[in-house]
Amino acid sequence: MIKSKVVSLIKPYELIFEEKTIDDMHLEDESILCETLVSIISPGTEVAAYTGMPPLRPGNPYPRLLGYCNVARVIKVGSNVSSISVGDRVLTGSCHCSHFVILENDVFSVVPEAIESRHAACAYLYHLGYDAVIKSNLRYGNSLVVFGLGVLGLGAVATAFRAGAKVYAVSDQPVPSEIAKQLGARDVFKRENFKKLENLLGNRLSDIVINTSNSWEDWDLALKIAGRNSCIGVIGFPGRGQSPPENNPLDSQYIYDKQLKIKAVGHAPEENDTRKFLKFNQKDNLSFILSEIEHGHLNPELIISGMFNWDKLEDAYKGLISRENSPITYGLEWKK
Repeated sequence: MIKSKVVSLIKPYELIFEEKTIDDMHLEDESILCETLVSIISPGTEVAAYTGMPPLRPGNPYPRLLGYCNVARVIKVGSNVSSISVGDRVLTGSCHCSHFVILENDVFSVVPEAIESRHAACAYLYHLGYDAVIKSNLRYGNSLVVFGLGVLGLGAVATAFRAGAKVYAVSDQPVPSEIAKQLGARDVFKRENFKKLENLLGNRLSDIVINTSNSWEDWDLALKIAGRNSCIGVIGFPGRGQSPPENNPLDSQYIYDKQLKIKAVGHAPEENDTRKFLKFNQKDNLSFILSEIEHGHLNPELIISGMFNWDKLEDAYKGLISRENSPITYGLEWKK
């Protein structure tokens, strides 16, 4: 029997570390048993749950598991498993835990040997930005403005730059702004200097906007900077934890007059269909992102602000909440 350590959030600000027993002697034929090496915090999702922000879906959000960016070592496989071997490292959506069992088909990807585990564990965070790029129909040479430079905003900057966009961003935070420039942003504008961005883009304004912010102020600015017939990809949750907006968030002078498209982005089909019509699916996207990391085109080291031992998760959350030294995200080490 294996004792797995699992992080649970009982209610806001109350984490517990439970032990759950895994019977490793009776593994199902299509399953694999894994020990986590590294998991990465998804700050928007996890900190919101930790602090008690309004849930995104109806129902009681507690108790709940936390985390979905996990790289683990395979320590046992079922008799019918064919694509994964003992010793492989795998990228999965498993929570913050020391050991887990997962079906072979639920594994996102086998991690190439050349990639560090903590870098591979960031792949899904990049995927959220990459999905925004795909669904906004970005073309080489398009102008794009990203609002918010947390981990998702920076992922959007990096993947949009790789796709050939002229990338700009809006943020008041100096450290993430400098990282955005290293990732390919041509410039980053404070909100007080927003007029300079408008003047730079000219009458055409921006072809695409990606909004990772919850702020109504940023939503207003996104509507203003979006050009005619352009698209706003929404990864953030405008209005979450905010008072009602002062302005109409669907004001006709923007939505109707500009004929704007507003798309929720970040979710992709899990895998291709039998006719191969779903080319940009979660598994293939993540395999591509891992290859981008492997070849040095994406550098997760820029978004990992530090590593904690797994039992210091609460300290990591507190660091993200305080924003001391402007952290982007943190990783958890489960096995040295």
